[in-house]
Amino acid sequence: MSAVAVDMQPVIFSAEPLVTLDDAVTDVCWDDHGESFYVGLANGSVDYISKDGELLRHWKAHTGGVTRVNVSPDGSSFATAGEDGRVLLWDKQNRSTVELANEPVWVEQLEWNADGKVLAAAAGKSIYLWRGTESIGVWYDARRHIQAMAWEPAGNKLATATNKGLYLWRLGNDEPMELLAFPGAAVSVSWKPDGKALAVGTQDGYLQLWRQGKQDKSSQLTIGIANTVNAPAFSACHENMITAIAFSPDGQYLASADMNGRVNLCNPEGKCIGVLEAGVEITSLTWNLSGSCLLLGGIEGRLDTFYTNSLT
Repeated sequence: MSAVAVDMQPVIFSAEPLVTLDDAVTDVCWDDHGESFYVGLANGSVDYISKDGELLRHWKAHTGGVTRVNVSPDGSSFATAGEDGRVLLWDKQNRSTVELANEPVWVEQLEWNADGKVLAAAAGKSIYLWRGTESIGVWYDARRHIQAMAWEPAGNKLATATNKGLYLWRLGNDEPMELLAFPGAAVSVSWKPDGKALAVGTQDGYLQLWRQGKQDKSSQLTIGIANTVNAPAFSACHENMITAIAFSPDGQYLASADMNGRVNLCNPEGKCIGVLEAGVEITSLTWNLSGSCLLLGGIEGRLDTFYTNSLT
């Protein structure tokens, strides 16, 4: 892997091609031990692939595209969501065990909380919640279509990103609290692993950052403890729509990808320290458990990898 430094600009890297699949990648998710991963495809299939690119299993999961694939924290099962409006639980042998939802609209978001006890799925303006296979309620906000979401690392609060705003829901409370207001539509959201920051990627190429801070009466929010809002903490860093963002497990890097196949790697202060050029629109990205490898899924079915030891 080559790298070229230009003056004081971020170092430019090339992602390493791993494998090309037979349709567009819609989502990627490492399994619980980090030696392989699940890939959702636009044709409704799921592929289970080793970290070396070997296809281990392939099966049809949904009618229409798979929108999300998500492994439970304990690795005992995983869930998929699709354009067919269904949310399915699968066991390790890739057998569908339970149909949790069958909605008339696409299910676009799917997230387990940190301890794996609660699964949330978003379809339109509704968020469906399950504890195991038991429904524990539906959150609904008629004003906002949910475009991205992520559980906080502690597991009791769910951040949802919408058009021009970032909101926080808490289990046991049916009303969200606004954290950020910004121009543009949100596309992706990610928590810093310590729970002290939230990053939002938008269609206009900006990253917005919410961070916990000291009490400030002019902008105080009470979310369990006193917090302040500082936004935006990032300037424009992409010339095209951001398609996916994710903090690394150790919180050292924030990766953001866009439609042109550019991936920026920023430090926690928002400084871009490296740029990956994939050359194809990135639809999804995910870090392995150690944070040593970033896996990229592309619109043309490509899977690329990048190892962070190249940054040191």
